[in-house]
Amino acid sequence: MNFQPISSANEKSKIYVAAMVMLVVAYFAFPVAMGLAYAAMVFAFLLGLASWKIIRPNSELLKSPLVLASVGLYILIAIGWLYSSASWDDAKLHFSKYAKLILIPVFFLLLQNFRWRKSCVAAFMGSMAFILLSVYANVFWQLPWSKTQNLGWGQDHTVIGDYITQNIMMAFFTVLVLEKAVSVQSRGYQLFLGAVALAAVVAVTQLSNGRTGYVLLLVVLGMYALMWARGAKQWLAIGAIACALAASLATSDKVHQRLEQAISEARNSDAMEITSIGGRINFWKNTLEMTLEKPITGWGTGEYHAQWCVHVTKEGWCEFGRWHPHNQYLFFWMEHGILGLALFIVLVLSPIWMTRQMPASPRRMAWCFSALFAVNSLINAPLWSSRESHFFVLMLCLVCAGISFQREQDKDMLQRA
Repeated sequence: MNFQPISSANEKSKIYVAAMVMLVVAYFAFPVAMGLAYAAMVFAFLLGLASWKIIRPNSELLKSPLVLASVGLYILIAIGWLYSSASWDDAKLHFSKYAKLILIPVFFLLLQNFRWRKSCVAAFMGSMAFILLSVYANVFWQLPWSKTQNLGWGQDHTVIGDYITQNIMMAFFTVLVLEKAVSVQSRGYQLFLGAVALAAVVAVTQLSNGRTGYVLLLVVLGMYALMWARGAKQWLAIGAIACALAASLATSDKVHQRLEQAISEARNSDAMEITSIGGRINFWKNTLEMTLEKPITGWGTGEYHAQWCVHVTKEGWCEFGRWHPHNQYLFFWMEHGILGLALFIVLVLSPIWMTRQMPASPRRMAWCFSALFAVNSLINAPLWSSRESHFFVLMLCLVCAGISFQREQDKDMLQRA
């Protein structure tokens, strides 16, 4: 297809501008204000539908793996309700939790304008900068908006939400800052951005309880290093980043304590004690057993919650484990069969698939984001948890829109040359 940029007249359409403003608000709000983010996303979606005539010239891109997988998953959830014996309350919860999937096609097309995409990135990074500053300020002062009120170095300084989500966002924020440092020419600005990235790393390793954060930080920085390494200077820079991260981890008593605790919990998982790591191991083991009873079709929408309590009868484990299995792959596979698992894998890998034959920068961000999404989905249920699903859905749209529309613009320029 030939890329058709939005005309100047259409860019000034009040409905289209309002939709984009709401989308920028959503990217700024979701890390810090969930209610505002929900409202902004709904308004952006409705206003995006109202401005369909403006964004539809490139609707051919709706055949992308991102859109096909997200819409396909939601259709599968609807079909799964037809053969599920779960209560309406459980099924309704799934319809609402995964409703963000149906926002993706509209947001994807709305983000075809480079300037608005840049504004959305800036909004997210501004919000994360506020959280990062608050983390360090909270070491010395009791901030009224901070969730934790722990003064002192080495304490958990979760600002908003939970430390798992904060660390997921902080890990991706770190590579966004590094990518910005690579692209600027000013040496002074590069040093400043490098200091911000280091501060974000330390916020995860020294000022948080989250073992998930340690893992995901290693994943995204490792992937960034692999995708960026070209020549001696790049490897030297990568070595410096690796040493800084290793030093940060090695000097953190909290990291040592949490890792020792994780090893102990994993070793004692057979005792079925209610712990974080031991609990996850038992979630995965028992959910896999349920999944393998109906691996092709799955149990149906909402069935996990009831079936968990039927299959796992150990005292206290019904309420502890029935919310979700801390593994998005198993969650979709257990309820929606092999097709649900396949569609979710396509969704996770869609940025990588769409970045073929693209310049280095989009490839780096695509691989880093997909790696973050893939690994986090092994230990959490990111499309089920509210703030995590905001992050992954909105960032999927942003990363894939940047890839797709840049590629179409490049193709169009080549065809006209």
